[in-house]
Amino acid sequence: MLKRTPYHPLLVAAFPVLQLAAHNIDQIDPGQALRPLLIALAAAALALLILPLVLRDRQSAGLVLSLGLLLFFSYGHLYALLKQEPLAGLGLGRHRYLVPAYSAAMLLGLWVIRRSREHLSAFTQGLNWIAAALLILPVVQIGSFLTSQSAASATAAEFASGSLPAVSTETAKLPDIYYIILDMHTRSDALLKDLGFDNSAFIREMQALGFYVAECARSNYEETLSSLTAALNLDYLSQLRLQLAAEGLGESEVRALMKNSLVRRSLESMGYRTVAFQTGYVWSEMTDADVFLSLSSDPLLLQRLTPFESLLLETTAYKLWLDSRYRALIAQFGAEDFPYRDHVELQLYILDQLPRITEIDGPTFTFAHVLIPHPPYVFGPDGEIRTDPGFYNGPQAGPIDEEHLREGYTGQVAFIDGRISEIAAQIIRTSDPPPILIIQGDHGLRGHNRLQILNMYYFPGVTDAGLYPSITPVNSFRVLFNAYFGADLDLLPDHSFDEVDESIEVKEPEPACQAPEG
Repeated sequence: MLKRTPYHPLLVAAFPVLQLAAHNIDQIDPGQALRPLLIALAAAALALLILPLVLRDRQSAGLVLSLGLLLFFSYGHLYALLKQEPLAGLGLGRHRYLVPAYSAAMLLGLWVIRRSREHLSAFTQGLNWIAAALLILPVVQIGSFLTSQSAASATAAEFASGSLPAVSTETAKLPDIYYIILDMHTRSDALLKDLGFDNSAFIREMQALGFYVAECARSNYEETLSSLTAALNLDYLSQLRLQLAAEGLGESEVRALMKNSLVRRSLESMGYRTVAFQTGYVWSEMTDADVFLSLSSDPLLLQRLTPFESLLLETTAYKLWLDSRYRALIAQFGAEDFPYRDHVELQLYILDQLPRITEIDGPTFTFAHVLIPHPPYVFGPDGEIRTDPGFYNGPQAGPIDEEHLREGYTGQVAFIDGRISEIAAQIIRTSDPPPILIIQGDHGLRGHNRLQILNMYYFPGVTDAGLYPSITPVNSFRVLFNAYFGADLDLLPDHSFDEVDESIEVKEPEPACQAPEG
């Protein structure tokens, strides 16, 4: 009896959610998959109760439902694939072609099911087994990752704690330290040359506050996690891997060193309290920080869309509504929930909370990963929210074309520059003793400017901190520890490496960056 029960629709409904979560497991909190998983299962279960009443056959209903779910969850994937890779030179990635094709596939499936009544039991048993087998891989991937990350975090913490630099804490009052990452913020000369955008007024404003701006700064890596791991552990990944390998540790521990870093453990050993923020990306959320700041959560099913849910919807037939002109019209009148509202609220929350950290007693080390000017391009230059889906309906919440990219990216640069100058001024004004601030891009935008980053330092009370125009993030905290805590750390050569092969160094295009005189 159980073998003839069509439970495959429930498994088919669960698979796309779990598979997408497994594919992005190193980027998301797995808990973000819970709500869409529950909704998909509940919808499939409800349909599985209603359809047999309509079709008068439980097995036929199960097959029809699984077919419908398969078509629904595959639509966005096929649309994106055909949009990016035309088939035989034909641009088939358009709704006008896919909708009729999917409708025909559904009708054909219904005809086959109707004509195969004598084989329904065999089809049901086979689909039950196939659907169950499909779930094994994503479930194992998610479980394995969570288990390895938990063990790696504990091991990496012990590794970092045993590798503290020689520092002195004889100063009467330790300054607060802020490490603020503006994700994908490229350098000023790259903004002007490649995008025609001039943010020199922002640079002058920060210099007037006392910031040192490294005009020729580059990132050490092209990707966020690698860049931040190197910066917060004062060394290149190749050397970190060698050190970990000597202890019998591997790649999982390297990844865990971002959150359990040498910088963090060093400062905590001196009496600092770590302050961190919710980011939406599990690998950059220091949830075990002394102070972890996050948006208050509504009950699970009342929360708005998360970035993971928005990505999931992009892969389904819901893409038809996302691209609909009627949706854009309705959104103008505020009748539809903006798909990136949670993202907007989280970024504004981080920016609003940063100046308030000065109210925390005792010295603090703040790590703030701000996902601006990184896509989605939802903020205009003055902080207005963009409702044109062209700014965020492309692949991975990016823009749909070059025009939207340029306007979207530079608009978010203008917005975050304005907010950061206000925030920095307020932190400096309300801090006693004066704070230390490092404000950096983790990487740039694309192409040759992918490694050219914004990089600025507020190091008060030090006549010669050892900063220089081409400093890279791997040396940022080396300079800080030397200048403020009596460490004697050598500066490393400033390299920018290819993300895949670290033996390949990426050079600055000619002519090389020239820092302005004076």
